[in-house]
Amino acid sequence: MSCYVTGFTLWGAVISVGVVCTIYTALGGMKAVLWTDCFQVVMMLVGILAILIRGATTIESWDAAWDSARRTNRIFFDDFRLDPSIRHTVWSLVIGAYFTWVAIFGVNQAQVQRTITCRSLKQAQFAIWMNFPGLCIILYLSCLIGIYMAAFYENCDPLKAEFVDDSNQLLPMFVMDVLGGIMGLPGLFVAGLFSGALSTISSGLNSISAAILEDCIRNYSKDITDRKARLISQMLALGFGAVCLALTYVASQLGSVLQAALSLFGMIGGPLLGVFSLGMFFPWANSAGALTGLFGSLIFMFWIGVGAAVKEPPQTKALRCISNCNITAFDNATLTALFSPWKVTEPYDTSPPNQLYTLSYLWYSATAVTTCIIIGLVVSFITGHQKPEELDSRLIVPLCDVIFPFNLLPEGIRKPLRFGIDHSGKFDKGADNGKHIKDPGISVVSSDSDPEKHDTNGNHDGTVPNGGAEFHDIDLDNGVHPTDDKYDENGKVDTKF
Repeated sequence: MSCYVTGFTLWGAVISVGVVCTIYTALGGMKAVLWTDCFQVVMMLVGILAILIRGATTIESWDAAWDSARRTNRIFFDDFRLDPSIRHTVWSLVIGAYFTWVAIFGVNQAQVQRTITCRSLKQAQFAIWMNFPGLCIILYLSCLIGIYMAAFYENCDPLKAEFVDDSNQLLPMFVMDVLGGIMGLPGLFVAGLFSGALSTISSGLNSISAAILEDCIRNYSKDITDRKARLISQMLALGFGAVCLALTYVASQLGSVLQAALSLFGMIGGPLLGVFSLGMFFPWANSAGALTGLFGSLIFMFWIGVGAAVKEPPQTKALRCISNCNITAFDNATLTALFSPWKVTEPYDTSPPNQLYTLSYLWYSATAVTTCIIIGLVVSFITGHQKPEELDSRLIVPLCDVIFPFNLLPEGIRKPLRFGIDHSGKFDKGADNGKHIKDPGISVVSSDSDPEKHDTNGNHDGTVPNGGAEFHDIDLDNGVHPTDDKYDENGKVDTKF
């Protein structure tokens, strides 16, 4: 089935995507990633629309497709159960998925690196707001394709009939069934599929190599030249590209790609979002609490995630039928599958800790954030917490104002909930809020080295542009170094820049 559309074997497709993506990311850097992303999103939309338009012609009507999806329990909007072990409910999709997407857009290195390429805070905010409708459109169109597939295969489920090995192969089979007779359209689908893969991998490779170079290598080799740094960045991208290829086999064993990806985002992005939230909203947190909370949350979430992959707790399955499949040889097993509901034959052991493994993957990120904050606060108070009155107010966001915006709470209630921190005018130009942080394990590094913006004691004068966020022109060739036009004809850095 891996060669159903492309004509490649599975590993042929994987290697071709991996090699091409690694090479253009290593050579082109962030500029190549951004420009190819623009082209790839167009190809993705064209491929989705081609499948959607052609798929609509294969069914009786939209109402028929919708009724089919409801009959087979693929569409429902009224599941308000609070049980976190249920895979999809209103609460898991609204609250649980909220934390997942906040982690993706707020603390994910690949997304943050895209954001800081913007020239101002307003431009970055505009880019994220523009991303929202685009993402909604892609998700909406993808769900429509799923509804058409459910109607098309209502009486002959390829997965239950064992025409395909796993659910990831259903869409390629659907493409060939509805587009296979039209020259060029299967190739359009492949182009969109490969574009999505290339976009995801290239962003990850570039962000990892940039983070390793800036946060690790440059800390130990402060005198490293820009040309050498660029070479190291390219070598890192090539190395991590090879690692991605090697890990493809592991990914192929994880079942549904979408669920596996969102699970990993929750297992890794959740703890990271937790430590950022701990530092932003809780003025008592110290470095010991932050590190302990981060690693404690990571260990806990990987325990749940890996345990769920190994134990495979039962999930509510959509109704599946093979009554209209063209099966030539019937045996007892086939007849049993044909006329019996598809259900788990062995009961699942729900005793601890197996019950933890039933947690829906959509709750992973929220669970990780909660775990990180609880562990972080407990350890902070045990080891000697920060004193709120000694903190720079620009480093803390009052949680009461986040939960109750637009002054919904009277000032008399909000003031004690700020724990003695004065937030008034903290981002005003010239405001002197610079207090020293007592904890030696936490440091605030300013990229502004202009001596005129510091007083005689070396303290910053309080000028914080863009509401506390600084955006700089960075090199899009690899995201971290000067561009070639900043070198003179002898290859030395031009001091004019």
